[in-house]
Amino acid sequence: MGNGSEKLERLLAVQEIDMEIVELEKRREELPARRAEVAGEITALETERETATEELERNRLERRHRESEAETARGKLAKYERQLNEVKTNVAYSALLSEIRGTKEEISGLDDEILDRMERIETLERRIEEVDGALEEKREAARDELEAIDAQAVEVDRRLTDVRARRETKAAEVDRRLYELYDRLRRKRRFPALVPLKGQACSACFARMPPQVVQEIKHGGALHPCEHCGVLVYAEPSERAQPADVGS
Repeated sequence: MGNGSEKLERLLAVQEIDMEIVELEKRREELPARRAEVAGEITALETERETATEELERNRLERRHRESEAETARGKLAKYERQLNEVKTNVAYSALLSEIRGTKEEISGLDDEILDRMERIETLERRIEEVDGALEEKREAARDELEAIDAQAVEVDRRLTDVRARRETKAAEVDRRLYELYDRLRRKRRFPALVPLKGQACSACFARMPPQVVQEIKHGGALHPCEHCGVLVYAEPSERAQPADVGS
């Protein structure tokens, strides 16, 4: 049993390294996403600023148009008011009064629009100023964060290189038949491929294993595939039968 136990421990050492590699690869894969997230936060602010700037220019243009229209309307009003002293008939006088009322209403409406545009312009100018401040802070923070992310990537890559080299060394020490069986399971994404026996069950899927198989695992130090999920089941040292127990 000692030899079988030694083979198992060597294979478990490889699996432990593989789990470390999986964790490091996961961390490495997350870093570009975090980098994109940081860049995305800046892009969102830049887009907001661009949108606000475009709206600001539209409002400024509309204000100028309304101011021009109001100026034209005031010119018309002055003309109508001068003509009041020149008309000869009541009909003409009434018509001019009607034009004057209409023009005053037009001017009042235009003045309201101009005021609305001015208020909107002030709001947009304040928002652009706020976004500019936020952008400056975000860009400064992003520089530090992106440097940290890049440093993490370098460190993770270094660790992956070291761990993969260690794995190669450990894998060379494992029984070839056992290693090939383990590697097939690992490549099929059944990972971890080696799981401990838990009571009478596979600890991966919790399916109960036949009593004879349980005895072989405990007494013989054997690896047995789980009939339900396919992983290899082994006994922890505390679960393995001692030499004195064999045959009892």
